[in-house]
Amino acid sequence: ALSLTEPLRSQGLRPRVASDARQALSHLNLTTRSRGLFIDCGSNIGQGFKYFSAYYTPDRYDYVLIEPNKNCLAQLNALRAENLTMEIVAKAASVKDGYAELFGPPPERSEATHQSCSIVLDHNGSLYQSQRFAPDLVETFSLSQMIRTKRRLYDVIVLKLDVEGAEYEILDDLIRAGTHRDLYAAYVEFHSLKLRNPARREKRALEARMVRAFNEAGIRFRRWI
Repeated sequence: ALSLTEPLRSQGLRPRVASDARQALSHLNLTTRSRGLFIDCGSNIGQGFKYFSAYYTPDRYDYVLIEPNKNCLAQLNALRAENLTMEIVAKAASVKDGYAELFGPPPERSEATHQSCSIVLDHNGSLYQSQRFAPDLVETFSLSQMIRTKRRLYDVIVLKLDVEGAEYEILDDLIRAGTHRDLYAAYVEFHSLKLRNPARREKRALEARMVRAFNEAGIRFRRWI
């Protein structure tokens, strides 16, 4: 299994995340609802939860951990046993409800809880040729719809989105629907570096437009590791 050790590249984000969380808590204290919500899309075995829960603490935030790779569920369920306000969704975040193939690296380059599985076939085009990772289709759901539904219950919603190339379609859907305005903050890992040109250049231009849309809406947007 993969280690929960924090990647070195995420350490530089800690001051910003800490500042975001302090301001979110101040905002939360002014609202009528006492608890916020943290949605972790692409949870794997809980690395993101370990990182962010130090700031968006479980005493004030409920957590939704979203992970379509069923091989990760045992470790996520162990985390839930220690955090009763946690919900686990064993589906892939998408723009619609349905089913999709889950792709990953060749068997000799992966393990059961591989971190870079995706419902996007060419998500790692510069590194390897993706193959079908799971024998069965995985269930998908509309992240935009989930956020709209959760917004009726929470005044502060924070999103971490690390979905191996599916973020472009998902963020476009959120922005077009205006659902990004329901978020307090978003931490997004873009994956253009894993693509080959010209796709890499196209995605980078798209990233800039998406970041601008969040900024113009007054929503905190951070590039996750």
